[in-house]
Amino acid sequence: MNVSTSLYNNLSLSKRLEPCYILQPIGYYFLFIWIVGTSLNAYVLYMFIRHKNLRQSSTNIFICGLILANFIEACFDIPLPTIALIGCRWIFTYVGCVIDAIIGYFSGCSNMYMLCFISIDRYLVVTRSLSTSVITVKRAYIIIICGYLLALFWTLLPVIGWSSYDYEGVGASCSIKWEERSLNVISYNITIFIFVYLIPVIIIIITNISTYKVVHEHRRRTSINLDESHCQRQYLIERRVTFTIILIISGYMLAWTPYAIMSFICAFIDAEYFPPIFGTIPALFAKTSVVWNPLIYVVRNGNIRHYLPFRRTSRSIERSKTSDPTRFSNYPFSAVQLPLTSTLGSRQV
Repeated sequence: MNVSTSLYNNLSLSKRLEPCYILQPIGYYFLFIWIVGTSLNAYVLYMFIRHKNLRQSSTNIFICGLILANFIEACFDIPLPTIALIGCRWIFTYVGCVIDAIIGYFSGCSNMYMLCFISIDRYLVVTRSLSTSVITVKRAYIIIICGYLLALFWTLLPVIGWSSYDYEGVGASCSIKWEERSLNVISYNITIFIFVYLIPVIIIIITNISTYKVVHEHRRRTSINLDESHCQRQYLIERRVTFTIILIISGYMLAWTPYAIMSFICAFIDAEYFPPIFGTIPALFAKTSVVWNPLIYVVRNGNIRHYLPFRRTSRSIERSKTSDPTRFSNYPFSAVQLPLTSTLGSRQV
């Protein structure tokens, strides 16, 4: 009864503060995100399943794990808030709220861990002098399963009594209960801020910055043994690495940091000074990562681009014009395994 009353109050408040002409455009925007996110992630998963060579590197396996989590969120989590926003009311009862929160929370946690695995894998490859990664394909599958189980662990804790799920913002989406000041809720919020957000952010930043430093150091040590064309290629590779790192960090921060900040305010400060829509927009904005992640991690993937339909007619022409490994690579990231030594460079001649 308290839950129903809380929902009624939330929805009544949302009607006074945010009428339908404000909520519905957001709903139609997320309808677009749902269609694009589901289609894009489904197509990438299809390519991973169809083309066996895409599953022969650990980094590609981690990307597949990331895309699967994105597909689950895009296909099953986004529709509920979309319908609620377009209809200006939540029609799925509290059970639907819990289901929506579980799917979204599981996908979000899984995404965080998959991003960490990808960053760690790239770092290990580079620090092993660009040789075979210590993470084999079999180990990658095991690590992904462990990441999913860890995400499921954090997701089920509110169901069994450590904190709980509740409506957030205007009542168009559901998540962890942030506002309550009980020890049960606060202890859980602190724990997930540390293990689901801060630690993944630190790992992603440190590993990617370290990866670039290692690549830069390789170039400095070997530049005297390389011809001018190879040095130029190394510069292009480093620039591509830098751009990829910026996309990785910026995409992650841009999608989730506003929601993390607003959640932190609700959990540990006071959200009464903000209208309910301020609790909804960051939560929904974070869901756009289901589109950004494939664009960042897959569109820049040489192997994936090789199978895109619109590239099939032009890639043979491009290959005949250039042999630049920054564009055509046998590895999941063009900037992961690179010919940074004269020995490796001579192999490609």
